[in-house]
Amino acid sequence: MEVSDYINSAKTFAEKAAKLSQKMSQGLVENAREFGFPGGDSGAQYFDTSEEKMRNIKRQLDSKNDREKLDGLKRLIAMISKGRDVSEFFPDVVKNVISQNIEIRKLVYIFLLRYAEQEPDLALLSINSFQKDLSDKNQIIRAMALRVMSGIRVPVISPIVLVSIRKCITDPSPYVRKTAAYAIPKCYSLDDSQKEDLVEVIATLLKDRSSIVIGSTIMAFNEVCPNRFDLIHPCYRKLCSMLGDCDEWGQMSILNLLLRYGRNQFLNPNPNGEHESRIPPKKKIVKTNKPFYSDSSLDSDDNDDKLNVDDVIELDPDHELLLKSCVPLLQSRNSGVVLAVTKLYYYLAPAAEAEKIARPLVRLLRTHREQCYVVLTNIATMALKRPYLFESSFQQFYAQSTEPVFIRNTKLDILTTIATEANIHTLLTELQQYVKSPNKDFVATTIQAIARCATTVPSAADQCLHLLMKLLKSKNELVVTESVIVLTRLLQIPTEEKTKSVIILVKLLDSLKAPMARANILWLVGQYAEILPKVGPDVLRQAVKNFMNENHITKLQILTLSAKLICLNATHPILDSLNQYVLNLARYDTDYDVRDRARFLRALTIPIQGEEKPGLNQLRQHLKAILLSNKEAPVIESDIQDAADYNIGSLSLLAHQPLPGYEPLPDFPEEQPDSSVRDIDELEGWSGSRTVVMESGFGNDSYYPGDRFGSSGGGVSTALSGIEAIGSPSNYSSSSLKKKGNEYDLDAFYNESSEEEDEEVGEAYTTSTEDETSSSEEEEESSEEYTTSSEEEDMSDSEADENQPLQK
Repeated sequence: MEVSDYINSAKTFAEKAAKLSQKMSQGLVENAREFGFPGGDSGAQYFDTSEEKMRNIKRQLDSKNDREKLDGLKRLIAMISKGRDVSEFFPDVVKNVISQNIEIRKLVYIFLLRYAEQEPDLALLSINSFQKDLSDKNQIIRAMALRVMSGIRVPVISPIVLVSIRKCITDPSPYVRKTAAYAIPKCYSLDDSQKEDLVEVIATLLKDRSSIVIGSTIMAFNEVCPNRFDLIHPCYRKLCSMLGDCDEWGQMSILNLLLRYGRNQFLNPNPNGEHESRIPPKKKIVKTNKPFYSDSSLDSDDNDDKLNVDDVIELDPDHELLLKSCVPLLQSRNSGVVLAVTKLYYYLAPAAEAEKIARPLVRLLRTHREQCYVVLTNIATMALKRPYLFESSFQQFYAQSTEPVFIRNTKLDILTTIATEANIHTLLTELQQYVKSPNKDFVATTIQAIARCATTVPSAADQCLHLLMKLLKSKNELVVTESVIVLTRLLQIPTEEKTKSVIILVKLLDSLKAPMARANILWLVGQYAEILPKVGPDVLRQAVKNFMNENHITKLQILTLSAKLICLNATHPILDSLNQYVLNLARYDTDYDVRDRARFLRALTIPIQGEEKPGLNQLRQHLKAILLSNKEAPVIESDIQDAADYNIGSLSLLAHQPLPGYEPLPDFPEEQPDSSVRDIDELEGWSGSRTVVMESGFGNDSYYPGDRFGSSGGGVSTALSGIEAIGSPSNYSSSSLKKKGNEYDLDAFYNESSEEEDEEVGEAYTTSTEDETSSSEEEEESSEEYTTSSEEEDMSDSEADENQPLQK
């Protein structure tokens, strides 16, 4: 070969290598772009809204290449996420609903859900495709088809959706049955006239044994027929036993249902009102009405005679089963599940048993601040009636400087609610540090919390009063103002012991500028006018001098103080002159409230000669009772008190008002309902209780890519419902699991599995022998005979091993 030939072949090889390198680099870039690697521009390219890209979308949707279709659909979904109207591409997208690519179908289904209401006629054209997909071998396609069909908000297709739901509730895949349960509320909201048919579907799904399905079914039950407890009676014990196996959202739905069921079917576990007492209840022994579920020693008559009647709580066995089933869920990592169990124990358990919920709730305070606020609000509401539940976790509610104000304020409410004589000193020391905070709102809330401690723990009222008086010396005007306002409420009942505190407050009038604080001091002086007869006139004299410069709130209290002094000293000439002077000033005031108050008090305190009005004379006779009436004991309530009437764990509790969909819990029945309605044996033929035969293929539970388990052809495989619910493959038929009594014979199972392995080895050896001896027909025939004989020997050896006893 000449040198030129070598050069030409080298050039050709170099050109081919360059083309191959270019193709490989393009493939790597495309794959990086799909998987979102840093070098592949991730998904940002789909948000390019240039006109050139938008014009190419229609061409991409009509392309035969799946990669271009995916690119066009992703651009449309990106436009939808940005709020852009892309309904003009609806006909082009609908044509791809029959694509065999799962990714394309998913994006098409998302697009259809978005624009089906705007294009109902075109959406109806794809219904036939969805109905065909309900029989697809892939369970994901079946579920997605039902999800999209139920999500199309066109009332005309509601009968078709109902038929599809009926078909899917008998599907062998629990994932499809779960999707059917989610489709029930959508169908009900689309056409509520089909409620009876949907209730029948729910009754069928309630018999399902899969934990994946039961949670979704309860959600549908709560939406469609929340009060049909006759459907819950047969499966009540099954729901209790399956609580731990369901997903977190299903657990919350089941717990809310069982709470309402328990309030309807069980008697009050606290008949003596222990659940509303602030005193910790005595430890009591729970005794069931029947020995069913009970493992205590109270079944004997000797123990019953020794126990006091008040020390024993009689519970229905199903009631106790529910409480025991919920206890493990207190360790859940989901705060919603823990809060649902807390709600159930708070409303349905004996007061002594409710102490179990305290520590799990405190554990949730280490989560995000939004969740922390929700948990703290519920704790504050529960502490209003049962403060003893959280006394052991007192220090866990100390406020941190890094926490937002709304969390710190809620913690202050809890601290003041659970305060006792044992921890009040520690609490007041902690509150003194909070007053130094730079946040003005938090300082004001802290001072109010100190006053609330005085009402919560009456024995510490003097200590709280002394602390508040100490705060009057602060250089912070906000602290002084808020302390004065709080002290006014604590000193509103006149006593000789509190006169010194009132005089100290009066001395602050010269330096205090806050209108609300000045108004409170003037009102307090009027209340003590009888006990301090010399203080009131002097305060009025000084207040009148600066009347025109005062705020309207302070002016109103000056007028009231003048009337109170005239009521006590009607003939005093100086007081009468001061009263007339201040009334004349108020007569021409710019604030109409001040003018109205002056007109009203002038008629009561300055009688006009010759004018007789019977009604006015009666008011003058009772003037002292009107102006100097005795006040009730101060009650300083927190904002959480307004939400105490709403259910624990509800959104209305956080909003402090009833929201749409809120329903209070029903009261306990006065007489025990019939408990035999739950004594129903499990019926045969329930959904999920039988073995279902599925064809092999992508999407079923026995499918594996390639020849992992031997043959790559067709055939059938069976999947047990328990394994199917987990989603793991089932490669053994139900006949493989032979029973020995009530249990499976594992020895026979493993012997059969070893037999199958021997068969696979024989087949593999057969294949290799055929490949090596494919030169002549005679050698092929001999190898096949040899292979057949070897398979028979292997089978006989495995049968012999199976008949021999198992040796350790």
